Amino acid sequence: MSRSRVRSSLLVPLCIVAVAWMGEAMAGTSECYAIKDANKRAYCLAQVKRDPGNCYRIKDGDNRNQCLAEIKGSRDRCYAIKDQDSRKACLARTR
Repeated sequence: MSRSRVRSSLLVPLCIVAVAWMGEAMAGTSECYAIKDANKRAYCLAQVKRDPGNCYRIKDGDNRNQCLAEIKGSRDRCYAIKDQDSRKACLARTR
């Protein structure tokens, strides 16, 4: 996985966390549906709804496992991530 791809896959969770800190200004489902990329839209919906079902719509296995680890709070999914840097980042976030 290239560095730019790793950075972009980490950018979405960071943005969502930043928005969550703003309380009522948090991105809602309507903002997620405006995202054109299907994988990013599914990730956004999973985060906003806290629903792991949306994670299963993500086609990339590493990103799907990252999403499931975050939503379910389960480190087990982190171990299924093939990219070593992404796996370490996942394990660090799901402590």
